[in-house]
Formats: sequence, C-alpha cells, structure tokens
Amino acid sequence: MTKSAIQRVRIYLNGEDWAGDRPLYKAVLAILRQSGATGATVLAALTGFGPQRQVAPEAERQPIVIEWVDSVGRIKRLLPYISELAPRALITVEPVDVAQGILRPSGPFDVEMVSELMQQPSRIITPDTPLIEVLEHFVAGRSELLPVIDNDAVIGVISPRELAWRAGLRLAPELLKVLEPAEGTAVLASLKGRTVGEIVNRDVRGVAQTTPITQALAVMIEWGYTQMPVVDEQGRLVGMFGHHEILQAAAQQSTSTEQGEVRVRMVMQAATARVALGQSLATALAILITAPGHVAFVVDDQQRLVGVLRLTRVLSYVQGDERNLLLAALRRTQPMPVTALPGARQTIDELVEPSLPAVALDAGLSLAAQQLLAHQAERLPVVDPDGRLSGIIARGALIRALLQQ
Repeated sequence: MTKSAIQRVRIYLNGEDWAGDRPLYKAVLAILRQSGATGATVLAALTGFGPQRQVAPEAERQPIVIEWVDSVGRIKRLLPYISELAPRALITVEPVDVAQGILRPSGPFDVEMVSELMQQPSRIITPDTPLIEVLEHFVAGRSELLPVIDNDAVIGVISPRELAWRAGLRLAPELLKVLEPAEGTAVLASLKGRTVGEIVNRDVRGVAQTTPITQALAVMIEWGYTQMPVVDEQGRLVGMFGHHEILQAAAQQSTSTEQGEVRVRMVMQAATARVALGQSLATALAILITAPGHVAFVVDDQQRLVGVLRLTRVLSYVQGDERNLLLAALRRTQPMPVTALPGARQTIDELVEPSLPAVALDAGLSLAAQQLLAHQAERLPVVDPDGRLSGIIARGALIRALLQQ
C-alpha cells in the first residue's frame, strides 16, 4: 500500500465531552463503526492540556484520543460527519505507510454510503393518513414503501405488504386499475375509515445516512423490503434508499471490468412461472395467480420465448360469471383448484403480449441492471443463444449477487 492511499486520523477529546446521553468518544466510535470505517482505537491518556492550558487530572476530564486508519476516500467521506458531531475537537490527518494489515475493500460500487445514493421521498404520510390515500399512491406506482412521520421523526413504514397482511387487502395494487367501480368498492371495504396508524410497521424505522451500502442492503434483505427510509441522528427523514438506487450504481460501473464480472447465468432463477402456447386459460391462471407480479412467460413447443401473459390482461378480457369467479379466486387465502377456475375451454394464445427484451445468459450484472432500469421492470426473462427461456433475473437476486461481491 502506498503512502498516498492510506491515512491516519487522530481525534482529540476529553472524558467530560458528551453527545446527548453518552460520552462523545463513544458517539464518534459508533458513527465510525456504523459508517463502515475499517477500524478505530480509543486511547485514554494520563493527563494533558489544551489551548486553554488547563491541566485536569480528574478522571472525568481525562484526555482521550481516537486513532483511525483508513483509505483516503473513506476518510474524506466520513470526516464531515465526525466534525458535525464533535465541532470543537482537534482533528489531524496524516499519511502513513502500512507495513502489514488488511483494510476493508470498498465493495462493488464507486460510492460507499447510503447518503451518496439516496433520493428525496416522493410522499410523506402520518399516522392519521387514510389508508385509501396510501393505496392510491401505490396504485400509481410512485414508490414501493412510504415512511410514516410523527413529531418530525420516522416511526415506521407502510407498504402493500402491510395493506395485505394487516388491513386485509386481497388484491395487488396493480390489479385495482382494471376493476369496475363496484368491484373496487367491494375490494376496498376493509380499508374504509381506517388510518395508517392502525397498521404501520413500527419495527422498521430506517437506516442512518452514514450506513455503508452493503449494510443497508443486508437490512433490506432481512426485512424483505425494496426501499428503506434514511434518517439522521434524531430519527428525522432525510431521504429514501432502495433497489432502484443500487441498480443505478451497478449500471454505471465501468465496462472495463466486464471481463471479470459475474454473469447472469450464475445468479438467475431457473424455476420461473412459464406457460405454453395452446395451454388452457384455466391451467395458466393456476400459475398466474401465484406468480410474482402476476406475470408468466410464454414459450412455444421448443421452449423458445414468444411473449408474456399478464393477469391484468386476463382481467380486462374475461366478463360476467367468469370474471366474478376469477376475482373470487384472487381474494382467497388458499389457491383454487384448476377445475374451479374459468377458461377451461379456451387457450391463452389471443391473450399473449410481446415480451420485454430478454437478457442473455452470459450478460454481466451491470448490463442486466441497465436493462432492468431501462424497462422499469422487476424481472426480465433470460434466454440462451437459441432464444430458449432459461430463467429470469430479478432485481432482488441481482442485488444479492452484488452484495456477495
């Protein structure tokens, strides 16, 4: 390692310095740890004096020095947060030669902290916001998660998952667009008169703006969300961070690394919702109702990708008793047998739509990220050189692969 690549930071404090309800040195150490610093050491001195030339041997005024050795880029990014937390501290930075040691790698992106990728929230809601308003936001597709604010602080989050699990909404928001007014009224009956405060998930309150991207991704994977609120030290909302921002960072990676990049075939999902031309609509619906996003890919007898079947298209097509039967099946908590589904005597052929562009098996992850972003897709089909459907590449799988790097 060269002298210019590594630096040592010294932060001079006193034992009497506090930040909120804890000693200042512990607060500084905590922000370094949660922000992805390689490592830091707290050194307690016997005595000393500062600019005011006061020597104080008392234990509570014991001089304390924090030593932190890290890469130049990481230090440059984190120092402003340390300076804000300890504005009166003496902080020095000097280059060092590292004879031996392992420093944490920067990861798969050119940036490290959530604050460098976060976006402004599209909507802010409170515990008193009606659930119908929240649902309208999700139906419009403006975001996948909303932070809930009370007394200027984030107290939790709400997503379509809370609407389904805690409010009894049995239809995905995207399906509501194709319902008739009377059908929509019946579906939304469980939300009428209810507010966000009744179903907000208070266990999830966000990640700090100094959180490393990899750590924030791990939190999102653990909770099963595609977005998270970003909060400051007081728990106030400062932005939103999620899969979209990660894909943007991955898509912007230099193509010069493409030769050593992980390939789509290594991370794709081989088992995917697929139906065949000529298949009965009832059989396809049994797959489509439980498929992610209510979308299935359509193949011919050679397993070549020919299109896509969407539940929204089927709902717009079926009428009368068949439509009522399908809506009832969608609202059930248990799957309905194929024999009870509509369309037993009809094939899917006239309902097939053109598929989104496919991703090649040997494409790199950055190219797959570019395609997912370009088509605003949650998942894309993966095909072999002969056009046969090999699987799908979804945002979540791609991001987990980036995290493993």
